[in-house]
Amino acid sequence: MLTQLTLVRDGENYVVGSPHTAAYVEVPEIGARIIEWLQDGASVAEAGRRAADLAGEPVDVEDFMQTLADEGLLAEGDGAAPLTGTLRQRAGAALFGRIAWSAYAVLALTAAVLLVAVPALRPTFRDAFPFDTQLLNIVAASVLGMLAVAAHEGAHVLATAALGLRSRLSVSRRLYFVTFQADLTRLWSVPRRARYGPLLAGMAWDAAILSVALLVQVAVPDGLVVRLLRALIVLQFTALVAQAMVFVRTDIYALLVNATGCKTLWATKGALLRRYLRRAGPDDRRQLAEADPREVVWARRYLWLYVPGTAVALYYLGMFVLPALPHLVGLCIAPIRADGLTTLAAWEGLAALAVAALPSALAIAGAVRGAWRVLFRAISGGASA
Repeated sequence: MLTQLTLVRDGENYVVGSPHTAAYVEVPEIGARIIEWLQDGASVAEAGRRAADLAGEPVDVEDFMQTLADEGLLAEGDGAAPLTGTLRQRAGAALFGRIAWSAYAVLALTAAVLLVAVPALRPTFRDAFPFDTQLLNIVAASVLGMLAVAAHEGAHVLATAALGLRSRLSVSRRLYFVTFQADLTRLWSVPRRARYGPLLAGMAWDAAILSVALLVQVAVPDGLVVRLLRALIVLQFTALVAQAMVFVRTDIYALLVNATGCKTLWATKGALLRRYLRRAGPDDRRQLAEADPREVVWARRYLWLYVPGTAVALYYLGMFVLPALPHLVGLCIAPIRADGLTTLAAWEGLAALAVAALPSALAIAGAVRGAWRVLFRAISGGASA
């Protein structure tokens, strides 16, 4: 496994990675040189002599190798080989090559121009309800939303595959938003500049889908197709706006981390915030003491986005999301109260309640519980975020 380790310069240090286990660790330059010597066939003893000459003092190469093993870099992993030459890699290269990125840029610009120049095309909340019945609206929003998310995360996967790297999808929650997320950990095995494409890929497809939906809407007559397109436009427009919420670690947050080179921005931000609140614990003080001064500077700048952004999001939760849930429940159970489960409308209301209200309530409850834990740690001086 040693011969398959990747070495990528990142500032003054190097990121050592295993494409098979998606394990990565940062090492100083002498550590990178030791790995290169061993990969070229040098023995441990020879690598130790070269390292001692370079460092001017003895270097324990065996201990260094044990550290790499403890970090999982020398494990067999899942046996997943790089994607070079596979169908997924070729598809990713075609969809995220230079010509494709030019097309995405044109489509994104087209969408922006249409939304600014043609007021009638701008989405409103009413567009999210293309049907007369609540159940059909929920089903339409769920199906369109799932397809949009699949496209967004699929773009991340394919753009990563274009580099010959694997990625996996997972389900998670950002604040009180349920979402899917592609695991892009293996991007650490490529230079920082090469990571921008996979990180931007999801938003590129969001903008492309938005642009195509707007253009098709202009070209076809009013009807069901247009109403569904309007619903899709609302979803895509909202998705792009939500990406600007860097305080909940969106794609733009990932781009910020990549551009600044900060590896512990989130944890440093949390420790810094608790220090400002005079609630910093031992872990927080250790985090700030060990963090690079440049990273602390960026964490301080990031707080200017994190604190007001979180406040706005929680305000939106309290003023719009939470009040809307009882209203949705009321709409769903109204026909049940009127006729019992004896009419189609009543059964539609019950189905709508099961499809939308219950999952929304569980997601919000989980988010509130998570927010309470974060608040408690901030006040009591718990572990770093």
